[in-house]
Amino acid sequence: MPKDTPQPEKTVRERGTFASHNDNPTLASYLSSLFLVLSVPGFIVAAYAGHSVGLYGYDAIVPAFAGLLVGSLAVAFALMHWLTGN
Repeated sequence: MPKDTPQPEKTVRERGTFASHNDNPTLASYLSSLFLVLSVPGFIVAAYAGHSVGLYGYDAIVPAFAGLLVGSLAVAFALMHWLTGN
């Protein structure tokens, strides 16, 4: 990765983990990634669990999953909006 100023080349891990600029990972970025990785499987399990306990029929599993997904995105957006103060 060429630079305008001469600096020793860093590994990808050093550039991402120990960076002192806007590309450094933060707690929010880790939480965002964790939410992305765990939410869809969790919502699938929750949708099937709702069917298993008798909350709705088999035909409502996909709409239940969609509702959980859209609702979680709305909550995440509202939380980020509130935390950033914009």
